[in-house]
Amino acid sequence: MEKKKTESGQIEIAGLPLKLYLPILVLTLLGMYTDAVPGGMVGGVLVLMVLGEGLNTLGRTVPGIRTYLGGSVICILGGAVIASAGLVPAGTSLLLDEFVNEGGFLVFYIAALITGSLFNIDRDLLLRATLKLLPTAVLSIAAGTLVVGLFGLLMGQSFLEAVLYIGIPMTSGGMTAGAVPLSSMYAEALHKDAGEILTRIAPATVLGNIVSIIYAALANRLGKCRPELSGDGRLVNDGIPVPERPPMQPGFANLCTGLVLALAFYQLGAICNHFVPLLPTYAWMIALVVLVKGSRLLSEEMEDAAREWGQFAIHSWTAAALTGIGMTLIDLATILRGLTPLYLMAVICSVTAITFTAAWIGRRFMGFYPLESAIAAGMCTTNMGGSGNVAVLSSAERMELLPFAQIVTRSCGALMLTLGGMLVQLISGSP
Repeated sequence: MEKKKTESGQIEIAGLPLKLYLPILVLTLLGMYTDAVPGGMVGGVLVLMVLGEGLNTLGRTVPGIRTYLGGSVICILGGAVIASAGLVPAGTSLLLDEFVNEGGFLVFYIAALITGSLFNIDRDLLLRATLKLLPTAVLSIAAGTLVVGLFGLLMGQSFLEAVLYIGIPMTSGGMTAGAVPLSSMYAEALHKDAGEILTRIAPATVLGNIVSIIYAALANRLGKCRPELSGDGRLVNDGIPVPERPPMQPGFANLCTGLVLALAFYQLGAICNHFVPLLPTYAWMIALVVLVKGSRLLSEEMEDAAREWGQFAIHSWTAAALTGIGMTLIDLATILRGLTPLYLMAVICSVTAITFTAAWIGRRFMGFYPLESAIAAGMCTTNMGGSGNVAVLSSAERMELLPFAQIVTRSCGALMLTLGGMLVQLISGSP
């Protein structure tokens, strides 16, 4: 929920008038610093929603920041700065980490987004776009990887070493599904400690995500200045009309149905992952939702319920989820430890090459709007998995692209993991 003004001009945050929000903020901070925040979901939701909506309001209000970054970027970076500066008491920090990651808040949120967004897309459009989107993403990653390798030579590394330790971790699909298994593969091949390797490759994963988030905000700004480059959230610009869906009229019963459907699809994905662990749970979930949608196994009423629940989740918990990502998943200390000007330039130039390649190929050969192609096939290949997609698309104000972003992230992430496992064998005999 954004900051808004009532008819009388009174500022509202999270639907609350400012004179009510501020006492609730003070109450929340008092609970944090007296170690009296309730455990589990109650404390986690309260802290993240109160802090998240406040950061979101700052990002959408402060001149300059509002224009070029926006609330989503400030939620993430603000949360990371607050956590890294030690402003969050240890008890609250532990509670948020357990709630966001181990307690499944992000899973709960992302599952709603996946089902809601996939069921909100026309079947023919989904198939038509995906077949063109994956080649666009692969070619864009290839351009970015080439740039990283060249920067590696400037940093005194070999071309291959830079690709292995910067390029591939940055495009491997995130931390849990990408950098962590990648470090294990490298450790086995190089006979080194996996933790040592993870510390070396993690900055590329996190930095790539941060640069993509900032680029997404700038792309949103560019789209407003140059509307001919933007599809306003529509990816395909091939002249084929897309049937309009009737406006949503969510009710309590529909929201409950959508909630159950989202969690059921995630459970089905988890079961498939148990038997075929090669594909992550989210990848299975996406494939299953696409299969169900393509075969029309669910009625339109059920699909509407899923998309209504997804929209409810977006409007209710996006600021909280982004703040949670910043506070628990982005470690600024880890980034700063291994950061050099050349390293930072390598990441920035790689993301830039991926972004512009995706925009050019998408517009020139695939019939995509260039900004949407740059975001879905470019920026969403250099982020931290599902949570990174949410951060990038929220920053770009194009959450409609989530189905395509998830498909790209999971498919290209698996491809880069495989490539990393093969290429590391070439230096396995090196010190």
